[in-house]
Amino acid sequence: MTDRKRTTAIQVRVTEQEKRKLERQARRCGLSLSGYLRRVGTGKPAAAFPRQRFQTLYQQVNVLRDNLTTQPMERTAAQLDELAGLILTAYTSEETDDGSN
Repeated sequence: MTDRKRTTAIQVRVTEQEKRKLERQARRCGLSLSGYLRRVGTGKPAAAFPRQRFQTLYQQVNVLRDNLTTQPMERTAAQLDELAGLILTAYTSEETDDGSN
């Protein structure tokens, strides 16, 4: 956020279903509802956070950590390279966990 204080409110009427959908999308993007609406309303991207993919990558990092002392350093380095690529792909992907964009 910039140093400017947000002092102006905009009221928008939506159905309960629309509100739930907007809140769900905001959560998927890791944003508050207000933050999400500001982003999409100003034409900025609000990519959904691929939560399940990051959970899987987190588990893979833990397995790699557990194997650090039992496998050759070259294999660990190769696995780290692979994980780095997978994390970058997940971070830049616009997919969501439910298959929607």
